[in-house]
Amino acid sequence: MSLAENIRARRQELKLSQVYVADRLGVSRQAVSKWESGRSEPTASNLVDLAELLEISVSDLVRTPSAPSAEEKSTLILRTNLSLIAIILQAGVLNSCAYVTYTMVDGERVPDHGFMLIKLVLLLACSVWMASNLRYEKDLTQRRKNSRIELIYCCVQAAAALCTYHFGLGLLGSLLLFVVVCVYVLYVNPKYMNRPFGKKDAFQ
Repeated sequence: MSLAENIRARRQELKLSQVYVADRLGVSRQAVSKWESGRSEPTASNLVDLAELLEISVSDLVRTPSAPSAEEKSTLILRTNLSLIAIILQAGVLNSCAYVTYTMVDGERVPDHGFMLIKLVLLLACSVWMASNLRYEKDLTQRRKNSRIELIYCCVQAAAALCTYHFGLGLLGSLLLFVVVCVYVLYVNPKYMNRPFGKKDAFQ
């Protein structure tokens, strides 16, 4: 992040208003706004006072993270793909569980409970794998947030699958599950979960 982004992020993290920061530093609120938008930069003395107020070192405040190495990019791509595969597999198995599997017994079609049990075991395995990928998030606050979001997502998917099973929605139910997955992967993950799904420049 740039100096402007670092100032804004740290101020918001400490839940300080621009007016409060301006009053403490003896500058106008517009000056703080310009620092955070990158239209101007604080003077050396203001930078020192600002770092002290934001409880951060000057070097950390002005630091711009270096570009990830090729090995780091490769690891990030691998982890991203593994997380994505787990989400897709979980949704696919859940969709399969929403349909009753029948077998022929004495010339009659009866539900195959054994096959359903196998599908449920696969669903549990995929769900555990999907949840285990949350450990890749190093920020513990973000990880807790991601856990809550993923739990909500799983509840929404389970509700859609149960509706498909109970009401016999068929293809419409599968479409509903597909839409939920797409929204989760392409919108929720990059916007709220710090995951680069759907971001074209994520690995540049």
